[in-house]
Amino acid sequence: MRPTETYRKHHQELRAIASRIEAVLDAAAITADPSAAVVAVRELFGKFSIHLALEDNSLYPRCLRHDDLDLRQIATRFQTEMGDLGTRFDSYKRSWPGPLAIARNPPQFVADTITVLALLKTRVAREESEFYDIVDKVA
Repeated sequence: MRPTETYRKHHQELRAIASRIEAVLDAAAITADPSAAVVAVRELFGKFSIHLALEDNSLYPRCLRHDDLDLRQIATRFQTEMGDLGTRFDSYKRSWPGPLAIARNPPQFVADTITVLALLKTRVAREESEFYDIVDKVA
């Protein structure tokens, strides 16, 4: 089993959740019934919070202390470039804690959700294409 296998599985799950969210991102439908969006977003909150905590508190710190210079450099670069994703995601969660908040402004919820999903997808894609393979190779 590759050292990044758990993280890669999380990424698959996050992509699936993102697809479910994107399928319900219609302001008119959310106005009529926000429940489908709420369920999908809550699932994202749970999975992504765990995933970020594991990466930011375990994987990245280990890579930053590793003997391999290339791994340390890429981990540093990724942490610098994408380090505020957790903060942005926390802000998103505070803005949209449940159905009442979402129902108050569905168009803004849709816009904010599109933004946070784009950030998530970018991080996932870059980690898989630029970072995880190096982690697996030197581990």
